[in-house]
Amino acid sequence: MSAPVQELVAQAAQWRERRDGNDWSDADQAAFDAWLNQSLGHRVEYWRIDAAWSRADRLVALKSPGVRGSTGTLHASALKGIAALIGAVAIGLAWTGYFDAPREKIYSTPVGGREILTLADGSQIELNTDTTLRTSVDDAQRTVFLDKGEAFFKVKHDAAHPFVVTAAGHRVVDLGTKFVIRNSGDRLEVSLIEGSARFEPVSDTKNMHPIVLTPGEAVVATPDTITEIKKTGQMLSDETGWRRGIIVLHRTTLAEAVAEFNRYNARKLVIATPSLARTRVGGTFPVEDVEAFTRVAKQVLGLKVQEKGDEILISR
Repeated sequence: MSAPVQELVAQAAQWRERRDGNDWSDADQAAFDAWLNQSLGHRVEYWRIDAAWSRADRLVALKSPGVRGSTGTLHASALKGIAALIGAVAIGLAWTGYFDAPREKIYSTPVGGREILTLADGSQIELNTDTTLRTSVDDAQRTVFLDKGEAFFKVKHDAAHPFVVTAAGHRVVDLGTKFVIRNSGDRLEVSLIEGSARFEPVSDTKNMHPIVLTPGEAVVATPDTITEIKKTGQMLSDETGWRRGIIVLHRTTLAEAVAEFNRYNARKLVIATPSLARTRVGGTFPVEDVEAFTRVAKQVLGLKVQEKGDEILISR
C-alpha cells in the first residue's frame, strides 16, 4: 500500500478523533470542511472511518463499560486507542481489497436535464435539473448524498437497512415513503408525499430534535432556522410538476417565477426594473418554454421584453 493512502487513512482517523473533543471550534470546522473538499478520496475515507468509529463506540458501550468516565463519555485514551485501531485495520483491509465495496457512484444532471435512477433494491430516485447526487448502496447500507439540486425519492422500505439521505448536513431517514428534497445550498426543503420519514437536524443545531414527517408535512432548514410547514396535495403536485415537465405558478411573484425558469434554461430571465419583482403572475408552462412565459409578461402584464445576448430583460 502506498504511503499517500496510509497518510490519508491516518488523517481521516485524526479528524474523527478531534471532532469528538470538547474544544472543537468554528476554525476547526472550517479546516475540516476544507480538508473534506480537497478531494472525493478525502470524503470517502472519512465516511469509512466514521462508520468504523461508530461501530467501535457501540462495541465499547456494550462490552467495556469500564472505559467510560462518570459522565458516560469515552476517555481520551480509549478514543485514541480506537482511532489507532481503526487506522491500522483500515490500512490492512484496504491492502486486501476490502475497500472495493461499496463503491460510491456519482450522478449529475445538466441545467434542464432530468434522470431516473433505479437502485439494486428497487428504490427509485428522480433527479431534477442541475442536480448532483452520490449513492453508496450495498447489502449492508443504503446511503445517498444530495450535494445540490432536487430529487424525488420512491424508497423500498427495509427496516433492517434504513435508507438515509444526507443533504446540507441534515439527514432524512426513510420509514417507508415517497418524498422530495431540494438542496439550494443555503436552504434545504424536505416534503413528504407518502408514508413517513424522520428528519434529523445537523448535530450542532440548537434545541432541535428529530422530526417524524407524515404526508403533507415539510421541513425547511436554513443555517439559522428549521421550520415545519403543512402542504396540501395540490401544492405538492404543483411543486413536483417538474416530473411532468411543467412549472406551475399560482400568484407567484415575478422574482420567484424568473428564478424558477432560470433553473431549467441556459438563457436567463432578468428583471431589469426592480420594482416589478413583487408583481404576481400565474399559469402553467413547459419548463423549457421561456417564450411562453415572456408572452404572458407582455400580453397579460403589459411589460417589455428584450433579448440581450444570453439574457432576456423584463422591464416596465
